[in-house]
Amino acid sequence: MGRRLNTAILAQAAATGVGLRQARRQLEKGQAVATAKPMKPIAGIGLDGEIDRLESLAATLGEAAKEASGPERSSLIGDYTRVVEALRKMKGDRPDINEAEGKMVPIDEADKILARRTNALIPLLLGMPKRLAPICAHRPAAEIQKEVENEVGQVMRQVQAAL
Repeated sequence: MGRRLNTAILAQAAATGVGLRQARRQLEKGQAVATAKPMKPIAGIGLDGEIDRLESLAATLGEAAKEASGPERSSLIGDYTRVVEALRKMKGDRPDINEAEGKMVPIDEADKILARRTNALIPLLLGMPKRLAPICAHRPAAEIQKEVENEVGQVMRQVQAAL
């Protein structure tokens, strides 16, 4: 059974941008750059600071999980999952973060985008049978499937260009 990673090694790896092995070697040689920090919220940093801290921790845990193996890796993946879930919940408390990252748009704007896409898509879809009927007449199923896929691709490109 593997042992859990030392927080000093994780902190060293994050501070120096090296892998866990290299960070451990640096610590053994006395080339410490970072010291281990407590894994609890720090008073006064606010939600934005806590989100930044969790993003950094998630990146560190993700890198550590890539290099680990066996039970140690399973433990790191579990920790990573918990940190990402906490990060998701914190970002849910701040919808302006998602909007700033381009993950959310105001409802009015979303309705306009959907209406434009629908207005571009419906006439193209309704015209598909008329365009495909003469092409697909008396052809084998494989050729018909290829023609339909080409037509759908063309419709998708036209809709994308219309937006």
